Amino acid sequence: RSAKASPPRGASPRCAAMAGLASAMHDGEQSAALELTGDRCLADAGGASFAPAAGAAAAGSDEESWGGSLTGRIPLRDLPALPSRGQGFFMEPLCGIFVVGIFSMMFVGMVHAIGASNEDLKEKGVVKEMSVVPMYLVWAEAGVAALCVLFLLFGGSGVIRRSEKTCYPMPPEVEQRLRTRRSLEGLTNVEGPEKSSYCVRCLVWRPPVTAKDKTHHCVVCSRCVKGFDHHCGVFGRCIVRGNMPCFVVLIAMLPAGFVTAFLSIIAGGMSTRHA
Repeated sequence: RSAKASPPRGASPRCAAMAGLASAMHDGEQSAALELTGDRCLADAGGASFAPAAGAAAAGSDEESWGGSLTGRIPLRDLPALPSRGQGFFMEPLCGIFVVGIFSMMFVGMVHAIGASNEDLKEKGVVKEMSVVPMYLVWAEAGVAALCVLFLLFGGSGVIRRSEKTCYPMPPEVEQRLRTRRSLEGLTNVEGPEKSSYCVRCLVWRPPVTAKDKTHHCVVCSRCVKGFDHHCGVFGRCIVRGNMPCFVVLIAMLPAGFVTAFLSIIAGGMSTRHA
């Protein structure tokens, strides 16, 4: 036998009558009557209204949100994919690799050709060392140039990557569109505190812009970078504060190759005078 339902404390006489009526009903109907009775009694006693979980679930199913609960933030894994790279991101590096490769082979071949022309004059110790040093130098310069190119292409310096720190808190207008699965096209970057901004393409917060530290969304690389200086059309990458030393060293290898070739010519001339 099911127990009789008793009204909550502070209930009105109408609530007590309803509770007595519920106790006489079938066991299967009694639970529903008790829930209804309790809700109304709480309302009569000044309690807060109660929203059934089933009703909330039904309402949520009509307008399904993307990324989980409407009260929680959208997880990183549910964010849209990053913008696709521009064609220049893949084609421009071929130009840089070709230029560096041509100059490296030219300087290495030049120094070795000069050294080979004096091969029969290298019996003297001092002259031999003077002829070999440029060869070591030119190979070292070619190796440094190759490493610099690899770092520029694959280092990813300055790129602002998605993380808990950079993506949140998400601006309300951006989050609303994502939850309703609407396109972000037409939205402009959202200004934040202290001259920071939220990129609506990368969905990351960019640090404040200063005279020495500029943030920029590159249309070729399709990424936001910090410490931006310029986009290099030869290597197809953004030159930023993080890879600027590498870029400068790579450029310096060009005059260094000429100097090494000149030293090789001088060493060959000294070999001829000592012959």
